[in-house]
Amino acid sequence: MASSLSKSGQSGSLSDRERTPSSRISTILFDLDNTIIPTKKADDITIKKVSQKLTREYEIPVQVANDVSEAYLRRFRRCVENPRMSIDDWRILLWAKALGEEYEEFAEEIYGKWKKLRYRNMIMSEETVSLLRTLRKQYQLGLVTNGPSNSQWEKIKELELEQYFDCIAVSGDFTYEKPDPKIFQTICASLGVQPFECLIVGDKLDTDIAGGCAADLGITVWIPLDDVEAEVLSHPNPQPDFIIKDISELLRLLGRPKKNERARGKGPVKPKVRTSSSGSNSGSGTGTNTSPPQVQLPSTSSTSQSTTTVSASSTCTKLPATEQGDS
Repeated sequence: MASSLSKSGQSGSLSDRERTPSSRISTILFDLDNTIIPTKKADDITIKKVSQKLTREYEIPVQVANDVSEAYLRRFRRCVENPRMSIDDWRILLWAKALGEEYEEFAEEIYGKWKKLRYRNMIMSEETVSLLRTLRKQYQLGLVTNGPSNSQWEKIKELELEQYFDCIAVSGDFTYEKPDPKIFQTICASLGVQPFECLIVGDKLDTDIAGGCAADLGITVWIPLDDVEAEVLSHPNPQPDFIIKDISELLRLLGRPKKNERARGKGPVKPKVRTSSSGSNSGSGTGTNTSPPQVQLPSTSSTSQSTTTVSASSTCTKLPATEQGDS
């Protein structure tokens, strides 16, 4: 395991820091893609497997199958959603275009295989699940992700991620995204904490780290992807407080949380709000959220932890424990 690095390049933990002592960190904010789930790696693995299926199951020549698969992935990454149609219909259309007239009749069937494989490859590792469960005993956990609302919520729902977080903010539900400090300020307000109480961990300097700095978060932690250039790795800009090679190193940075000592913000109790974006799935969503939120009063009978989803139309959204995807 690689050592955790401070600004000076020396190994250390948050207790070594003078700027924000670890005792003042009550909340940890996570990026989604390529931080807690291996999105890029999963998509690369999935497209190779689909290419093999095209040859094995549909008798498409190997080179044609490779070209078709790569063409789909390029188009998909360039535009993951079309606001004029559901994400399912949009992806089927992308497959039809990639397959061409000769094979476009298989587009819907191939899309279903791709989606199933994609989420099988994107699932969080056991180590990451254990990390989140351990950290949540002491800290509030938030998820802050850039991307279109329906696509990001599909990942959250398919992978049952709500159960691990106290608050979720998807930039597609707002008019701003990371690195705009407003998205961090909004999630801090929903959790009832000050920015200096928060630690942000993510894979992108220009969104996660720059946004964390702009929002005056207490600690910024960068997890660079494997393909980051050596020059960027040795002289990152902006400069994160810590660089770690793997998300599991957070425990060593923070010091292993003590059992049942969970930090909490002191913000007011807010109504439970469920927006249409957080309830969307792959078959019903569009790129825009036009329906108003449905408001429910907080339940006083349940002691289960709930997840707060932040939307542009309300301060926070709280999901009952029964909707958190617990198995």
